[in-house]
Amino acid sequence: MEKRESCRAIIFSEDKMVVMYREKNDRVYYTFPGGGINEGETIENCVIREVKEEFGIDVEPIKEVYIYENEKTIQHFLTCKWLTGELGSGEGEEFQGDNGKGKYEPMLVENERLSQIPLMPPEVTAMLVTDLKNYGKELRNEVTKITCE
Repeated sequence: MEKRESCRAIIFSEDKMVVMYREKNDRVYYTFPGGGINEGETIENCVIREVKEEFGIDVEPIKEVYIYENEKTIQHFLTCKWLTGELGSGEGEEFQGDNGKGKYEPMLVENERLSQIPLMPPEVTAMLVTDLKNYGKELRNEVTKITCE
């Protein structure tokens, strides 16, 4: 089985980070902005498109910092600069009425609260919290691979 490849954005706004609050199948959790990479699309173009669709904001990808891989997926995490747009003005399929996929709510969460919320995947969240303490919002210069099989 081929693994699904996707991109995720790490977007800081002062002392907060952009996340998606989710309620689905009696589960409450948060996700990083992003989604699946289309055929022929770069990870940079994917993250720009997905963040615009889901959050209504324009971003500039800065650098890839993490690659998360498990038995089903490979996710590329890129730090991004928020250029323009109003958070929550996205027009992706997530916001088209009752789509059977649960609740989506774009929001900002204080950086110091990141370790206290169920932000998925938890392995990336743990690395992000550590890197914020050690490197600040620039995070690290090299790409870190996180594997969970």
